[in-house]
Amino acid sequence: MSEFFRRIYFLLNRQRLERELAHDMAVHREMMASEGRKDFGNPTLLREQSQEVWGWGWLERLAQDVRYGLRILRKNAGFTLVAILALGLGIGANTALFSVVYGVLLKPLPYADGNQLVILHQAFQKSGQNKMGFSVPELQDYRHQARSLSQVEEYHQMSFILLDGHEPSQVRTGVVSAHFFDLLGIKPYLGRLFTDADETRSSDPVLVLSYGYWKKHYGGDPNIVGRHFRMNDKVHTVIGVLPPVPQYPRENDVYMPTVACPFRSDPMMQSDRNMHMMYAFARLRPGQSLHSGNADLAVVASVFQRQYPESYPAARGFTSSMTGLRQQLTRDVRPMLLILLGTACLVLLIACANVANLALARMMRRETELAVRAALGASRGRLVRQLLTESTMLSLAGGVFGLLLASNALDLLVRFVARYTTRAAEVSISTPVLLFTLVVSVVTGLVFGSVPAFSQRLNLVNSLKEGSASATFRIDGNRLRNLLAMGQVAISFVLLIGAGLMIRSFIRLQQVDPGYKGENVLTVSVPLNFSKYKNDKDTLNFFVELEQKLKGAPGVVGMAEYSGAPLAGRGLAQPSNAPFIIENRPVDPQGAQPTVNVEYASSEAFRLLGVPLISGRYFTDHDNENAPEVLIVSQSFAKHYFPNEDPVGKRIAGSDKKWSTIVGVVGDIKQFSLDRDAVDTAYVPSTQPGGMMADTLLIRTAGDPWNYVSQVRKAVYSIDPEQPITDVGTLDELRNESLTATRLTSILLALFAALALAIAATGLSGVTALLVSQRTREIGIRLALGAQRSEVLRMVVQQSMRVIVLGLAAGIICALLASRLMTALLFRTASTDPITYVAVALILLFVALVASYIPARRVTRVNPMIALRSE
Repeated sequence: MSEFFRRIYFLLNRQRLERELAHDMAVHREMMASEGRKDFGNPTLLREQSQEVWGWGWLERLAQDVRYGLRILRKNAGFTLVAILALGLGIGANTALFSVVYGVLLKPLPYADGNQLVILHQAFQKSGQNKMGFSVPELQDYRHQARSLSQVEEYHQMSFILLDGHEPSQVRTGVVSAHFFDLLGIKPYLGRLFTDADETRSSDPVLVLSYGYWKKHYGGDPNIVGRHFRMNDKVHTVIGVLPPVPQYPRENDVYMPTVACPFRSDPMMQSDRNMHMMYAFARLRPGQSLHSGNADLAVVASVFQRQYPESYPAARGFTSSMTGLRQQLTRDVRPMLLILLGTACLVLLIACANVANLALARMMRRETELAVRAALGASRGRLVRQLLTESTMLSLAGGVFGLLLASNALDLLVRFVARYTTRAAEVSISTPVLLFTLVVSVVTGLVFGSVPAFSQRLNLVNSLKEGSASATFRIDGNRLRNLLAMGQVAISFVLLIGAGLMIRSFIRLQQVDPGYKGENVLTVSVPLNFSKYKNDKDTLNFFVELEQKLKGAPGVVGMAEYSGAPLAGRGLAQPSNAPFIIENRPVDPQGAQPTVNVEYASSEAFRLLGVPLISGRYFTDHDNENAPEVLIVSQSFAKHYFPNEDPVGKRIAGSDKKWSTIVGVVGDIKQFSLDRDAVDTAYVPSTQPGGMMADTLLIRTAGDPWNYVSQVRKAVYSIDPEQPITDVGTLDELRNESLTATRLTSILLALFAALALAIAATGLSGVTALLVSQRTREIGIRLALGAQRSEVLRMVVQQSMRVIVLGLAAGIICALLASRLMTALLFRTASTDPITYVAVALILLFVALVASYIPARRVTRVNPMIALRSE
């Protein structure tokens, strides 16, 4: 590095140093003359000796190329601006997406030995329970029996009400074992983390705050450690704050040890093998891999089936496996990011082709200049180096412009990716991203610069003749420009197909009937404090009183309780999959036990939501704790289990063996996602045992639902001033929110496709303009001999359209192959959807026709005599 700076210093002070060197040589001139060295003071020899001494010749040549290139680019300001804009858009798109790809997919996990961290999975594959949790006894068995694992820790999420002297709030709470953070190798940002001493029954309740919650709610107060909060009727002490690391599977506000969770510490939870509630995190032993670890877990699963056949019946297909934590964190977002990055690369490729085409056009004008330089002794390598230097300068300028675009677009991409992974917070314009931008800029410059540089074949005699051009270069240049134009059309077609398929899929997703009417319906979650409302009666009394306060309010049309607003949870909510049996129907011991999703609803819920009654009746106020237990089932449930009979009057029982009578069948509700079929659902009255799960208010209003939020909050506080309300929204907003991911993906692909189409259109227009400018004399002769201008115009456009049609044919073949990669992202739309292909082809042909017609029409207006004189 010191040698490099020494040479830079010499280059900047070259004249002064040469004068000093010449002075030193003059001092010894007489002595050298006496020895016959009369050429010692020759300037040429002096320069050669100084270059030999200092070794800066290559740097001087580079500086000359740069200075000359700057003059050339400044004289061609239009070309320079267009090239920088096109390259900047392409490089910026790639930089923005690579920053996301690096931060989410490539960046090492911020955990100790992150590649050794795994997530354990259990499933009853034959009964469709593929996301089953772990029980406490199972976790203990894995710790003792899994030889491939050095450590197994547990995690589950709860929501508790936290009271800190201000407004009550519900916090997402991660309940973890004592060494959970040790497993991840996380060190506290403030204070300390959990130890074994915090996980005994005599331990004082303690909390660890997440970094984001600490910053948002307490302003990063450095004195937070030691503060006391009340939660679950107990005083909890803050002992530490986590660093800003991604959390899995969801972000939490606070963390507590397992002994502090009233559900996890319940004796039944600790002893019942069938209470599958927890996630299991583990670390592989040194020398173990995912393959050997999965083989080890398969052995453990077989031991479970042999020792506890009642909990793991062979008919349900129990399995145990593991996946890497990195893979699990990025599983949902990986395909989409790779598709978007590939799309951005295609946009950059089109930009390169477009700038290469423009550069080829400039070569026609610079042919004489290059011929003169060649005649004066410049080698072909010297000319190529000059052209590559100019193209690299352009791409570096485009890279700087693209970097500015990427930094401004990064926030939008981060919010988009945050819907899929908690690693989104790690995305930034980091050193690897800057290096990527630099490499892409240089490679881009070399790629599009090599096209005109290495296609150059100068004929000195013809090039130096006034008013002539090299026929060889013209023929080769036209052929190459046509190939580049065909490539732009083909790639543009592929991008337009991708965007068209996503837009068509999004439109179909928007048209899906959710099964309810969500207009003017406010949703408010009221998660009652279980330590205060300990039984169903207390819960029922609270909601009865709340309903009385709100029903008489002006503008409130109707009110009901429901276990969870449809389409809430951003797709993270899953069906409960509760096993059940049907009365008088034999159970196949070798078959999978059927499961059903269970929801809780008040008597007015279906009427308020506008869910149609297929048969039977709705719930009534008489379906209370003193009445026989009843159910309402969804239409899909009835078709699945009672295909040829009316299920009303039939009885089913869950794992508690209590029989409930089906009193009605209602239409299907898209509870979890619009892009999936409605799940089989059984509805339980909120006024019967277990109905305390219905903690979401559905309020239909006469006007804007948001105008009634304050009334709801005031009514809740009047009953219990320590009771918060959460998840405030409207059903329409939840439905729109469920479409956000597909909408944003469609917008991004459409933007890339529109950008590619605009770049390709300018390129096609430039090719056509250059073509007709080369044929000005021919066109003038045709017009002078009586040809109609419309005939000439048709001839020029047809010649351009031949290139476009060939590019379109190549694009169709490429699109048929590439669109298969998008199958997983499409909803009820085939990757070969003919309507999309036809529409995109027509749009592309129209744009290309306009891009060719404008320059062709301009040249047909030229006066034939002027055109002939110009030659």
